[in-house]
Amino acid sequence: MLGDLAQPLNVLVVAFRREQQREVDEWLLELERSRADLAVYELPVISSRYAPARWLIDGGMTRGIPDRSARARTITVYTDVRTVLDNLGLAGSDTIALVLVERSGRILGTETGGFEPGKTERLTAALAQTPSPTRSTR
Repeated sequence: MLGDLAQPLNVLVVAFRREQQREVDEWLLELERSRADLAVYELPVISSRYAPARWLIDGGMTRGIPDRSARARTITVYTDVRTVLDNLGLAGSDTIALVLVERSGRILGTETGGFEPGKTERLTAALAQTPSPTRSTR
C-alpha cells in the first residue's frame, strides 16, 4: 500500500469509531492546508470479523460521504484492530491516531487524539525538516 500513496509526504488519519469522525474532519481540514505536497488519507479500522459484511459497510460509508474527493481518500481497513492499536502504541480504540509517513514507509511523526495547536506544531516541525518543492498558500 505505501507505494500507492499519492505524495512523497502523507498523513494517515486512523479512526476506530464512528463518533470519532468530528475529530478526523478537524484534522483533515487543518492538514490539507499545510502543504501542497502532502496527501491526507482517512483510514477507518474495522475488525476483520466484519469482513463478510464488507459490501454492506462499504456501501453505507460511500453513501455517507457525499464528497467525491473525500471518498477517494478514505480507505477502510478490515484487520485485527488490536494489532493496529499495538503498532500505534494506543491502549484502546477510544482515540484517533495521525501518522506522518513518507511514501517509502518511513514514519516522520505521530500524534493521537483530537486537533490541538501543540500537536499541529509538532507535525509542522516534522514537516519542516522535510524538503518541499512547493508550499501551499491557502
